[in-house]
Amino acid sequence: MRVVANVPRAHFTGGVELSVFYTLRGLSERGHEVHLLYGEGGDLVARYKDFCKSVTHIEPWDFFFPAGRLAGLREHARVLPAAAKAARRRPDVYYMNRSFAAVWALDAAMVAPAPVVCHWRGPMTPPARYLPRLAKRVSRFLANSDFTRQGWLKVGIDPAKTAVVYPGIDPDKHPFGGQPEREAARQLLGVDQDAFVTVYVGRLDPEKGVEVLFDAWGRLGAGPGEAELLVVGEVVTTAEREAVLARLQAMAPKGSVRFLGTPPDTVPALHAADVAVVPSVYEEPFGRTVIEGLATGRPVIASRTGGIPEILAGPLDRFLFEKGDAQALADQLRAAMGWQQREPELAPLCRARVTDNFTLKRMVDGVETNLVRAVG
Repeated sequence: MRVVANVPRAHFTGGVELSVFYTLRGLSERGHEVHLLYGEGGDLVARYKDFCKSVTHIEPWDFFFPAGRLAGLREHARVLPAAAKAARRRPDVYYMNRSFAAVWALDAAMVAPAPVVCHWRGPMTPPARYLPRLAKRVSRFLANSDFTRQGWLKVGIDPAKTAVVYPGIDPDKHPFGGQPEREAARQLLGVDQDAFVTVYVGRLDPEKGVEVLFDAWGRLGAGPGEAELLVVGEVVTTAEREAVLARLQAMAPKGSVRFLGTPPDTVPALHAADVAVVPSVYEEPFGRTVIEGLATGRPVIASRTGGIPEILAGPLDRFLFEKGDAQALADQLRAAMGWQQREPELAPLCRARVTDNFTLKRMVDGVETNLVRAVG
C-alpha cells in the first residue's frame, strides 16, 4: 500500500509521538510505501527520512472546526496546501493521527480518492456540527484504548467503523531486570542498595499528577536512606516550563527525591527501582509508561483513570488507586515495600502482561489490518 500519514510534531514529546513513529516504521519494514506530512519539526525528522518514501513539512497543519459556513470555507482554504500535498502522493489510504487533520485529509480524498483512516489517541475533539460528515466519510476510526473508543460511540460513531489498537513497545528495549540488573543500575545512578526506590517516568506537566506523588511521598514518612524517589522527565506542554519545574522542585520532599531530567535511556532508572508510579490526574487515554515499567518486571502503581485499568487488569488491578488520592498512593507504596521477597512470581507476571498484549508487533499488526480493511 501507498500510505500518506501525518504527525503534528516530528519530535519527541510523549507516548503519542513514539507510537506514530514506530507504527510508520513498522509499516515501512513490511513493504508499504509511507509518505509523511509533519507540522512541527524536530529530532524525529531525520529518523523518519530513514524509512519514509517522502517527508514533507506542511504549514498550517490543523483544521480548527470553526462555527459558521463562511468561517468553515475560510478554514478549508487555509489548509488547502496541506490537502494538496497529501493528494499529490496519490495514496491508497490516508492515515491520520490527529483529529484536526481529518478534514484536510477528506479534502485531499476529493482530489485523489482513497479511504481515510483516523487513529486518534485521545478524546474526540471536533464539535457536534462536524461529526456527521466525519462519521460518514471516514472509513475507519482507530482508538488506543476501549476507554477512547467508548467516548466516540457516545457521540454517534458507527461501532462497525471502530477498532481498538493498543500502543506497544519493543520488549527487548525494556528488558527484564532481576537482582543483578537492579544492583548494577543502583551503582550506576548512585542509589543506596538497601533503599526502597520508586521511579516516575513521564512528562512533568500538571495533568500527570506529580504534585500528588510528592504529597504521597511526604506521607510515606521514610527516614533518610530508607527510600528514594527518582523523577525522570521534564515539563513539555505547559507554558513557563522553568517556573513549573522550579515549583515542583521546591515542593518535593527534601533529601529523598532526585530529578534526573530526560536521560537517553530510562531503563537504568526503571531497573534501579522497586516500583514505578503513574499518578495521572486526568483521563489518561492509554498510559505508555505503565507498560514500560511492567516490561522491566516492576509492579506499577497507577491512577484508576482513562485507559490505565485496561492495562492493569486481572491480578494487577490491586495496584490501582483513585486519581488525586495522595493517601491511597502512600498506602500503596508502603504495601509494596519488600514485594520481591513475598511475591517473587510478581516480576515475571508483570513482564508477561506486556509481552502477551502490548508489543510493537501487535500494534503494527492492528494498524496494518485496519488499513488493509479500509482499502478493501
